[in-house]
Amino acid sequence: MKKNVLIPTDFTIESLNVVKFLLQNRPNDCRYNIILLHGAQAPDTITELLFFSKSKMLASLSNRSFEEACGVIKNKYASGIASMRTDLFSGYTQAAFNNYLLANRIEEIYIPNSYHLHAKNPKSIDLLPFITKCKQPVNKIEWKTEALLPEKGSLAEIFYNGVVAN
Repeated sequence: MKKNVLIPTDFTIESLNVVKFLLQNRPNDCRYNIILLHGAQAPDTITELLFFSKSKMLASLSNRSFEEACGVIKNKYASGIASMRTDLFSGYTQAAFNNYLLANRIEEIYIPNSYHLHAKNPKSIDLLPFITKCKQPVNKIEWKTEALLPEKGSLAEIFYNGVVAN
């Protein structure tokens, strides 16, 4: 069985913990089409609209360590991932967000409970108000975040499972 899920991202390795949690706790017969979604304001001048490119915007938001971490997750959980891609939402209204969910056939949304997504640039927008008002099931994921984790912000962080050794 395939499921289409949406997970908001800020293009940090830490935001991928939601993906990792989802895949570690999936039913054996389930594969996911995962959309990692970031919110950004649409260009508001004619000139900006003419030269706007979603792929260029995504490339400017992403970074090498995030891409590598996505690759590691895809390899480690290959049996649970049908597809995984990043996308950009640039709407202003709840109706636009609901239409995005409908067009992408999103069945569930997973969000971090204690981790707050950071704006990557001045045009970034917070998707949580849209997510909390939508009709799709929203699952809040909790994980431990350690401020003193030596691998914080590096690729090794994706292997951290939340268990703290004493």
